[in-house]
Order: sequence, then C-alpha cells, then structure tokens
Amino acid sequence: QGRGETKNNSQESDHQMTTPPNAGRKVLVSTMKNEGPYVLEWLAYHKSIGITDFCIFSNDCTDGTNLILNRLDQMGVVKHFDNPQGPRMDPQRSAYSRANRTDWVRAADWVLIVDADEFLNIHVGDRSIDALIDACGNPDAISINWRLMGSQGQSKMSNDPFKGDLVTERFTRGSSFEDPENGLVWGFKTLFRPGKFGFFGVHRPKFKKDVELVPGMVTWTNAAGAPMGDQYLQKGWRGNKENVSNKFAQVNHYAIKSREDFLLKRLRGTANSKNKGRIDMDYWAKYDINTHEDTTIPTDQIRGQIDEWLADPDLAALARACADCSQRALDYQLQVPEFRTFIDTGHFEPMKDDS
Repeated sequence: QGRGETKNNSQESDHQMTTPPNAGRKVLVSTMKNEGPYVLEWLAYHKSIGITDFCIFSNDCTDGTNLILNRLDQMGVVKHFDNPQGPRMDPQRSAYSRANRTDWVRAADWVLIVDADEFLNIHVGDRSIDALIDACGNPDAISINWRLMGSQGQSKMSNDPFKGDLVTERFTRGSSFEDPENGLVWGFKTLFRPGKFGFFGVHRPKFKKDVELVPGMVTWTNAAGAPMGDQYLQKGWRGNKENVSNKFAQVNHYAIKSREDFLLKRLRGTANSKNKGRIDMDYWAKYDINTHEDTTIPTDQIRGQIDEWLADPDLAALARACADCSQRALDYQLQVPEFRTFIDTGHFEPMKDDS
C-alpha cells in the first residue's frame, strides 16, 4: 500500500471536521491536441474539486477537440484559445507564456497547470483544492507528485461520450511513491500563487532571470505540507526521497490508458519535446506501471456533470463526431500489422526495414 491510501490518519480527521476556508479563484491552465474523447471527464472532475476557471489552449486538432472547446467556451464552461504552432515551436511553453500574459489568469489567487491526462486527486478533508491548501498551511506553492497509472492489460478504448467508461474508473493501478519503478515516477505538478512567481513552467512556476533567489522567499511545500527545499527555487521537476509524498494529494497521470488509446496518443505526438517520435513503445514500457491498487479518486460527480453539458445538442453532436473520428483514426492505424498485433497481444515487434 502506498502512503496516502489509508484514509483516516489523525491529521486528516482534524481537517475533515470543518469546512476549509475559500482560497479564492483557482484557474486551471492547459494545452491540448486531439483530446476530444477525454476532455469532458477531465473538465467535470476538476470542476468538482473546486477549479473556478479553465484557460485552455489547443493546437493542430484533427479530431474536433477545438470545436468541442469552442462550444464549451460559448456555454461559459471554459475560455478557449487557438494556439497555432510554427516550425520548431513548443505548444506547451507558448501556451503557458500566453497564459502568463493574460490579466485574468495572472490575477487568480491560484493557478494549476496540468495536462488532459492528469487529474489532481486530493485525499484530505472534503477532497477539494481549498482543503489541500488549508492542510498544507496556505503556502505559496504546493508540488504534488504523480502516480503513473498503468493500462492494467486493457486493449480497448471507451470513447462513447454518452455510454463510455470513465478513465478514472477504468484504470486503478499505478506506480509506487516509496520505491520508484523508474526515474519518471517522482515527477510532480504544482499548484501556486501566480503573483509570487515570474512565469509558468510545465511542472512548476519559475522566477525571472533578474530576480535574486533568496532562501525562504516563498513558502513551497510538498503534498504533505512539508518544505520542498530551497533548491527548487532554481530548478527541478522531480521529487526526491526526502520530499516525495502523497499524504494530502497526488496527481493521477493516465499517460497511456489502454493499448488502443495509446496508439491514438502516438499519432498525436508530444507537446513539450522537439523529438516528435518520443512517444514510442519504450514510452509505453516506462508508463505501464500497475504495481499499486489505487481507487482513491472521487468520481461520483463526474457523470452527472458530463450529462448536464451533453444536454446541449451542439456539444452532443460535436462529441459524437469526435468519437467517430477517433475510431476511424484508430482503424487506419490498425492496418499496420505490428500495431494490430500490439492491440491483440500486448507485444510489439519493431517494424521491419523495407530493404
């Protein structure tokens, strides 16, 4: 059992006794490409834990994700911005730079930057972001470690917007916190006060180059409310054995999902690397970790919220079209014998050279 899976330690019980103070306006910033089958669940979940505003960028979508986000923008659910990319541009960093220059984002009390396959899973109090901030002592930044969630041997995607199974309920086994299976496992994402930092990074906020870094200049904790360490003022996106914890929260990272979902992800490519072939079968092996059972993420409010949004006929039509497009893209991929074998058996043999 990983730390944080036992739910009733004394500190947590104390925090459950009272409603946590309102920590103010909490903005989630993210960038997406071809995330249509998953975006409604991800939005509904983060709304349920207290995100008040969504600042979403999208680039180069071919499955209708941008159209879904446009409709959600019209419905007042998100604010969506097109984020077109030129040669050698980085979608994540260009999006976060734009968010950092957006007044209503900068003016937020808190910003959380997570991808569409990452879910902030809070273990303390009423499971809200307010409860996490309160439990950690109301700091300036909270870095929250990943739990990489594996495929559990599942081969099929489930992308029907009305009847599909939730990602958060399908995949319930993941990595360890105490005994990392590989160097990625201790990665983290950060919830932070934007006014205390210069700009937004993928994993954590950063200071501008002309700012003198002084120990203690901000209060920066891990997900147990303990200091991260002054070395993170300068750099770092992974925890270490002194600060890794999921006592009050973790980020469930569903990087691969099923084998079919993974093939779609492979087509989409990577948002933060110039190595466009980075998402390969080695990537699958690194993320397909199923060593620890974890059903702690609260999913009870997700489906009702999705159904409420899908009552809008335009959104429903776009969601159906996206599911159909995703299936067609997958069917095309499965004409490649190596991919068909991967889906059917879980084994991948590298493609043979044409010569």
